[in-house]
Amino acid sequence: MKRSPLALCAVLATTASNPAADYATVLPALEEDIRREMSDWNIGGIAVALVDDQRVVYAAGYGEAKRDSVFRVGSISKLFNAIAVMQQVEAGKLDLDAPLPADVLPLNPFPEAPAVTLRQILCHRSGLQRESPVGGYFDDSQPGLLATVASVRGCVLATLPGEKTRYSNVAPSIAGRLVERASGQTFESYQRQHMLGPLNMTNSAWTLARAARKRIVRSHMRVADGHGGWTRRPAPLFDLGTLPAGNLFSTVDDLARFASALLADGGGLMKPETLHTMWRPQLTKDDAGFGLGFILGKFREHRTISHNGAVYGYSSLLVLLPEEKLAAVVLGNEDVANGRIHHIGDTALSQLLEAKFGEKPPQPAKLSPPGDLAQFAGDYESQSYWAHLEVRDGRLGGEISGQPIRFVPAAKLNFTAYSRIDDALPAAFEQDATGAVSGFKYGPIQHFTRVPAKPRALPPEWEPYLGSYGPAFIPLVVSERHGHLYAMTENMVDYRLTPVNRQVCALPLGMYADEQVVFLTEANGRPQCVNFANMLLRRRK
Repeated sequence: MKRSPLALCAVLATTASNPAADYATVLPALEEDIRREMSDWNIGGIAVALVDDQRVVYAAGYGEAKRDSVFRVGSISKLFNAIAVMQQVEAGKLDLDAPLPADVLPLNPFPEAPAVTLRQILCHRSGLQRESPVGGYFDDSQPGLLATVASVRGCVLATLPGEKTRYSNVAPSIAGRLVERASGQTFESYQRQHMLGPLNMTNSAWTLARAARKRIVRSHMRVADGHGGWTRRPAPLFDLGTLPAGNLFSTVDDLARFASALLADGGGLMKPETLHTMWRPQLTKDDAGFGLGFILGKFREHRTISHNGAVYGYSSLLVLLPEEKLAAVVLGNEDVANGRIHHIGDTALSQLLEAKFGEKPPQPAKLSPPGDLAQFAGDYESQSYWAHLEVRDGRLGGEISGQPIRFVPAAKLNFTAYSRIDDALPAAFEQDATGAVSGFKYGPIQHFTRVPAKPRALPPEWEPYLGSYGPAFIPLVVSERHGHLYAMTENMVDYRLTPVNRQVCALPLGMYADEQVVFLTEANGRPQCVNFANMLLRRRK
């Protein structure tokens, strides 16, 4: 993990031309943070690029990654897709607020069938399900965009259009298909002509066939084994059917060029006022959330414009501070590691702000001893997850729905939680009338309570549902905890299922909120297939 000579040259050259910002000072803290994260969380390789307006001030690869390694960048792809949509809006060929054509949409089951629009799609308020039956995240058949979009015709909207934010991969894929119709080009050729070409992103590609195969960094997946354990395996390589939502291959330098274009009012890709509209919250009164494609948030008191990505064996982040003209790109070759990638991104922003503006990071608060950590140990459940907490080597940790978790004391009953998925999430424990720890609030939504000493048993009618379904590299694992059914999805977490009837269970808050698991049973009550959120997955064992 030595510093790249090319990266060092970039830092020295930038420092010489801009003595007010000594970016050489960002390296020690950032590199130490990257090494620690890779070691602590078993991440094979990471590449980073730091941007000050129109210059890359530092870029390097660590571990298995080189500076010019090609990564899959996952949902960062959605930003390129959203800009393509807005280019066609500027050209008068697409309308953000016009009802979408019926032939690209699922059935609208709601009274008076309110319209689905492109604006709703780009800010994830369309009501569309997360994945498509064909070409979705569990489908490695590479059916192409046309067949993927066509497959949603057999579905229904999950929620009322405009009602709530529900992240979707099929929705932006429909938007990409509409770009094809409006432009008369395939999505891939449109992107090459109107996005990658003008930005000189010569190391980027939208399909595996066009990617630089020899430079694609190997990647790793932590695959659920169906028995409560995990196996680390090489990630498969294939094209998603939801191409516009997550199939882009790129490098940190190419994404740095994209970031510089955004920091220059779009760099000629669109009108500045169009980009500024994309950076405003849509269909909500909140000042954070989704704009048109972009995620809007804050780092300390600075406005952030960003998107992350997660796709078979890769985790990624692109984040901008538009007023400060700073950006960071972080790419990792490990599946389900976005919490750690975000942590590195935050470290990078902190170092950039200190180098350019002298802004010191906030001092850590003084910790209040939590007392006997054993009082927090035990089994808990929330509306979405299970948790098993224990004390090892004087530290509180454990698992939340299969993902390792670490708790760092913050106050008497308060901790900060760290996992592969989340970074620095608050966890506030609660006590009952006797002073015993009874549960904890985890983040803004989840509320865990202690599991009874003798939880109820799983009803025998549901025991045949236990097992693994779908592809070996991304199995849907149905298991039992504390008398409840759980479903492990995308090698991420076990989701607690709520029975609707004997064959149908509702999915909780999380990636597939408002969707269902339907067990398609035979006469003996044993399912040979499940309909998981509109995707048919055959039983494996």
